[in-house]
Amino acid sequence: MQSLMIKFLGIPLALILANFLFKSVDFKLVQPIIWITAVLAPIGVLMEYIMISRISYVKQLMIDFAATFILVYLLALILPAVSISIWGSILVALIITGMEAMVHKHLISDHLDHSYR
Repeated sequence: MQSLMIKFLGIPLALILANFLFKSVDFKLVQPIIWITAVLAPIGVLMEYIMISRISYVKQLMIDFAATFILVYLLALILPAVSISIWGSILVALIITGMEAMVHKHLISDHLDHSYR
């Protein structure tokens, strides 16, 4: 539940940051940010619960990056009032993966705390 809340706060902030920092990311309205968050957050949480105890930390981040890149790019093609290039999708995925790295570290340490006590 913690992870979902972090994602629902972090993903829109990452998208807004990317919108201001990069020319290849252009949100004309707020609705695409909400839709991208609504898609990425639950999928990210589901992927975490599937992967967190099964594969290594680096592989988790690589899969998170790939999934975020693909979903952001495809959603940018579908949603109106948003223009994100392939390069923009890579940059957005890097920002979100950076956030995910911190979330995964927290979840792994929390999991180890609960597993060995």
